[in-house]
Amino acid sequence: MTNRSREPGRIDLRAIDAPADPLQAQQVIAAAMSRMAADRESNGDVLTSIVIYARPLLAAAAALLLIATGTLIITQGRAQADQPASVLATWAESSHVPTNGELLAAFQGYDR
Repeated sequence: MTNRSREPGRIDLRAIDAPADPLQAQQVIAAAMSRMAADRESNGDVLTSIVIYARPLLAAAAALLLIATGTLIITQGRAQADQPASVLATWAESSHVPTNGELLAAFQGYDR
């Protein structure tokens, strides 16, 4: 026998190669199969599992959509109020003569 099973990263599978007792091997297989059947019955079908996990994910997606939509609405309102066209319209309506600082703030984005 080689020493390959002792090398790191290798799994020793010699125990399942040829069972010494065929009856014991059948019992192990039967126990594993019954455990798998019990797990399948307790978990339900695949559709139930998908529905169980989909509800929280859909709720989280809806919450993120509402937050993103609210953020866009708020930032659009602020962006439109700061655009040069709206600033110019306000100045024109009030017959305001802007200063150099106001012009730079409106057209170049500098703070006033």
